[in-house]
Amino acid sequence: MQKDLNEKASRRSEAYVAASAGRSFEILREFWREEGVAPMDNRGDTILHFLAIHGNLAGFEILNSNLSIKDLETTNSNGDTPLHEAAKFGKKDVVEMILKKEKDLIFVRNNLGETPLYVAAASGEKDVFTLLANYDFSEVTMKRNDGKTVLHATVAHDCYDLAIYIVNQYPELVNQSDNEKMSALNVLATKQLSFKSGSEYLFEEIGKTPSVPFQMIETIIYSCIPPLYTQASTKIFSRERSLFTNFLLGNVWLQVIDEAKQHHILALILAKVLLENYDWSYNTDYIVPNPLIQASNLKINELVVEILEIYPEVVETLDEQKRNILHIAVEHKNRFLFNYLVKKVGHIERMLDDIDEEGNTILHYAANVGSPFRTSSSEHFDEVWCVLSVFMMMWGILWFKHVKHHVHPRLWDIKNSKGVTAEELFEKNHQQIRKEAEDAVRNLANSALVLATLLCTVNFAAIFTVPGGFDQTTGLPIFLQKLKDELWMLIFYLSAALISSLVTIGTLLSFVLCKFHSDDFYISLPIRVIIAMVSVFYATTFSVLACVQTLNFENIFLNKDVWWLIIVLVVVGFIMTLIYIDLAFPIFDYVYYFFSYSFISNKRGIYVS
Repeated sequence: MQKDLNEKASRRSEAYVAASAGRSFEILREFWREEGVAPMDNRGDTILHFLAIHGNLAGFEILNSNLSIKDLETTNSNGDTPLHEAAKFGKKDVVEMILKKEKDLIFVRNNLGETPLYVAAASGEKDVFTLLANYDFSEVTMKRNDGKTVLHATVAHDCYDLAIYIVNQYPELVNQSDNEKMSALNVLATKQLSFKSGSEYLFEEIGKTPSVPFQMIETIIYSCIPPLYTQASTKIFSRERSLFTNFLLGNVWLQVIDEAKQHHILALILAKVLLENYDWSYNTDYIVPNPLIQASNLKINELVVEILEIYPEVVETLDEQKRNILHIAVEHKNRFLFNYLVKKVGHIERMLDDIDEEGNTILHYAANVGSPFRTSSSEHFDEVWCVLSVFMMMWGILWFKHVKHHVHPRLWDIKNSKGVTAEELFEKNHQQIRKEAEDAVRNLANSALVLATLLCTVNFAAIFTVPGGFDQTTGLPIFLQKLKDELWMLIFYLSAALISSLVTIGTLLSFVLCKFHSDDFYISLPIRVIIAMVSVFYATTFSVLACVQTLNFENIFLNKDVWWLIIVLVVVGFIMTLIYIDLAFPIFDYVYYFFSYSFISNKRGIYVS
């Protein structure tokens, strides 16, 4: 008996390999004769399922004479027939062969109620989908148990090119909703990562990733990659690329960026096509998900703009809490959307004056903790929070004041249903984070103060110990006559490093004496941080240059045995510059927006406190 079991297991293994390899047809024929449609794994897959998965048309033809319709109706544990598997993996030849045997198999549903047509759509297999749709495209084949149509499936699985094709062929599907009242546009409005605004390839989002220089490079590359898809009327066209472009984008790193950009382009084209066929009158009830509210909550700015361009009246839409999209933009600190609405909406004053069902004004929503980089108080990591808390406070107060400057003064002191004004809510929300920011700044200042003092001491001592020493008779440096220019250059480097160190020490001491009120994080502390970072950078740089100049006195760099020293200095300098950019960028980015918000002109007038 054990021998029979071993033989059976061996025969099953050989048949599995034969089904995937597309050869050893005699093994398939023998296995079929002995086992038939017996399951081969714990998923319930038969030999027919594996032939369909691997597109082994020759294997099917070997078994065709012995195949019955009942055999092709065999399902695995998921309820999938071989036709489902062939449709899922785009094996068009196998699909055609099975349909010639029995075309009614396109009506068979799996456990989720998915037909082969639905499975092909969810997998993005356009050729197989078109083939099956020609056989039958009705409520029976294009919808599954939960009411989702093939259009829902393509959007949910990011198969946007096929989704565009389906919209063009079957526009009536655009307004069909599933059992959760979700249309295809609703599904697309939840796909944040499918749009550029949800990616890291935005210049406005530089500083979001751990490495600023690397993100800068990727963003520049992204902007330079030519689009592969264009839209003309209701059709989408693919552009041909040169061999040189294909060669450049063949790199794995660049290929990832290229695929992301083309994916974003397709998502935007799909959004436009869906909106052209969308009936917005369906969204009159809060029970029905609203694509505009969904996109605003997820900061999908492109979709919001497209909706408002086609249906400008829906800017008046309120969510279940009676908030408009300007409230949502302010809550999420969405700089782009807030500025877009302020500039484009003709009656922005009404949106600014709206109060939600809990009595919150737009200024109350500006009082929440967060930053434009989607970092919130819920993301609390002890090892990094000390640094993030500083930027949270800076962006919190800047955003609050920016929004306040657009709101009429009569709304500044309005209390919500809990009896709290916007400013009181801001102080309450930021109380803990302000304390953490204060501790972080003091600790960093104390640590940096040690470095600045060390640099100051070293450079001060170096000024009085110049290379070559001093003449005992005149008291002047010995190299003053022979290498006058080089010596003065050394003195300049040492003096600049000393002055920069003193500036750093003075700035760091001001941190220790700061009271750390909320308004201090608005401009006072950021400016001091910039002064400290710039001065310590110059102090370090001039100290290194002074060291290099000292080595130059002895003609060290002309010695062929120390050629590696030049390379080391260049590499170390380059790496340190990248690190400095990475560390300093967030604060410079903040100051840029501070001045941008401070001097921006608003034709409708800004209410300044």
